[in-house]
Amino acid sequence: MLLMVFGCGEKDDSGPPTSDSGSPSSNAVLEPSDTGHPSDYGGFESAKQCGECHPVQFSEWSQSMHRYAARSPVFDEMAAKAFRDTAGGVGTFCTGCHSPLGTMAGEPGSTVADERSERSREGVSCQVCHQAVATEVPIGNVSLVHDFSAPIQGPFSDPVSAVGHGSEKGAIISSSELCGSCHDVFNFPGLRIEEAYTEYQNSPAKASGLRCQDCHMGPTPGVPSAREVGPIAVVEGLALPDRPLSSHRFVGPDYSMLADFPYADDLAASAEAQADMVGQIQTLLSNAVHIEDASYSALDGVLSVVVESLTPGHNVPSGFTSERQMWVSVTVIDEGETVYKSGDLDTFGDLRDPLSFDVITGEAELDEDLVNFQSLNLLRVGDVAISAFEVYETVFPFDADYIWRRSLAPLEARPLSYQLPAMGASARIEVALHYRNLPPYVLRALQLDAYVDQLKIFTLDEVVIGGEK
Repeated sequence: MLLMVFGCGEKDDSGPPTSDSGSPSSNAVLEPSDTGHPSDYGGFESAKQCGECHPVQFSEWSQSMHRYAARSPVFDEMAAKAFRDTAGGVGTFCTGCHSPLGTMAGEPGSTVADERSERSREGVSCQVCHQAVATEVPIGNVSLVHDFSAPIQGPFSDPVSAVGHGSEKGAIISSSELCGSCHDVFNFPGLRIEEAYTEYQNSPAKASGLRCQDCHMGPTPGVPSAREVGPIAVVEGLALPDRPLSSHRFVGPDYSMLADFPYADDLAASAEAQADMVGQIQTLLSNAVHIEDASYSALDGVLSVVVESLTPGHNVPSGFTSERQMWVSVTVIDEGETVYKSGDLDTFGDLRDPLSFDVITGEAELDEDLVNFQSLNLLRVGDVAISAFEVYETVFPFDADYIWRRSLAPLEARPLSYQLPAMGASARIEVALHYRNLPPYVLRALQLDAYVDQLKIFTLDEVVIGGEK
């Protein structure tokens, strides 16, 4: 038995091992090559080979962010910055999760999508999860342990192993620990950059027995939902039992910035798949949080808003929260004129916060009333020991020395208050809750200005008070 924590070899694309009859062998064992050559993938299957018998799962995975992880231009530039800024000291800290097979094969942390092998560019592919047999402790920072001589790890206690590969019920394949191995990111540079799994560990979802897979691998993103039933695989001449079918799209809040993803030679099909994914993300986000209440008191001119998390499993937003923006916009229109606004965008598409170029140059006023649930990357300059220091906000977490999290805790209802100007009885107050994965200033800081127009703003909820009926 060969146990590995992300280490591997190369394989050609001729297909799985076959028996003398030419059909896949039921007891074929795939073992990584022992040549040690970085480009040698020995016993690692391409997801395409898995797709021959699992076409539905392959199609879903093909459109997922797990496949996109090793192709993302934003990730490549973010990892390259970390690599440069640390003179390579970051190593494969970033690429270990986004390009696990490449990391196993010895690709350095400076490798970008155009330099990766095709197998590496598959990102988080089938064997990464289905041949993980344990996790190291603490969970996070790519803590999966693999055994590539073991049968494929599945969720069922009565697997069918008649064709292609052996199967067995896996110890962690259905657990949140599997997801947490990459969805907690910490200790470089001494910061907890991502805490989705840690948040889950202390959540109502964990207490009630819900797992990550219940909300992110079901038919309705963001909530546990009844799954369709059918065969897991399609094998000619073999009747397979019906099973609950898990979605391998792993819907989260991210989406592709590349026009040719997931189908490099079919832009129309890629556009259709991306539009469908955006619809799934809208469902996920709408199931995550809402405006629980909004009311206006004419006596004191105060607008009261309550934003409530509907998510029991982790904070909202979660993940890389230094990038993720969720904010409240308030607009007051009186007799056809806007007399108050907060949560609006500057001329570069950024919120009017301290990192807005318009605010920095004085072209726009700082939005003092802005409610933004995005985490702040903060750097203390001076003598911290005697509290004689100034605090600056940085664009990237690895330029900071601590992170101030402002996201909603699981199921938290947070009251907000706005002091509005005097207005007429027919004035209209518009309140909306918005989300986007990245602020434009992050893309510009990474010299990815060409992708700014690809950013999508999702409206999660809206409330209107007053106005013409």
